[in-house]
Amino acid sequence: MVGKNQSTGTRPHRSPSAVGIIGYGAIGQVVADAITGGRAGNTTLAAIMCRDREKDRGPGKRAVENPNVVFTDNPELFFETPADIIIEAAGQDALRKFGKRVLEDGSDLLVTSIGAFTDSDFFQELIRSAEYNDARLLLASGALPGVDWMSAAGLSEITTVEITQTKPVNSWRNTPAEAMLNLDEVTDAICFFQGTARQAASRFPKSSNITAMLALSTAGMDRTEVKLVADPTRKQMCTLIRFEGVAGKLLIEWHGVPSILNPSTSADVPLAVIKAIRNLTSTVCYGV
Repeated sequence: MVGKNQSTGTRPHRSPSAVGIIGYGAIGQVVADAITGGRAGNTTLAAIMCRDREKDRGPGKRAVENPNVVFTDNPELFFETPADIIIEAAGQDALRKFGKRVLEDGSDLLVTSIGAFTDSDFFQELIRSAEYNDARLLLASGALPGVDWMSAAGLSEITTVEITQTKPVNSWRNTPAEAMLNLDEVTDAICFFQGTARQAASRFPKSSNITAMLALSTAGMDRTEVKLVADPTRKQMCTLIRFEGVAGKLLIEWHGVPSILNPSTSADVPLAVIKAIRNLTSTVCYGV
């Protein structure tokens, strides 16, 4: 068999994929630095949309200092810059505001704010837009471990998918948990919420991304069970995932490390995004 391009003796050169990033916080900064540093596959950084251009500029920010990168807080200028892949790294509001526009422009959209897809109508709207515009809607695994195995095992019958998120008491402040228990009086670990992934993610949007990703990649929003726990003895988040099905059983305990740029973001989320764009653009893909 004659291999691809063997008849001509030439090898095609794969052009780097141009990447745009919406958001320049704990996720966007790390991903942007990886791209400009050549650590994110066959990619180039085309544009970054930030909240405040002057505020977000600063010494040591390699991507901002690159004259070839459009760094702006103007959405129109951002979308005028051609990009093959655009990464949403700015939260659910930004995804709702700009997600469809990305797809309508024919760019692939890599989403980190998976919790927004507890709204099934919004999720389906983006899916239809991606199909119509020959684009892809890519869901980053983010802080969810084991998603490659669980999504594969989920192609056969699933019997149980459960996730328990345990956080220090102070991590639940300024959330609906304050209406469910008196956080000042918690002396032992207490489960204050138990329900489906759809219920949990809609009521606790700041804790929804990992839950929504687990549900969407396995049993679905209404069959994935969630427990939320406040534990005064914990100093960091602990997530326990139990998956059972015909293809096997899996038990995962994951201890989150907060980002040094923003403690509310897990340090592994930008790394998952970097891995995703490496897989999308490199000759060798790991964990597909």
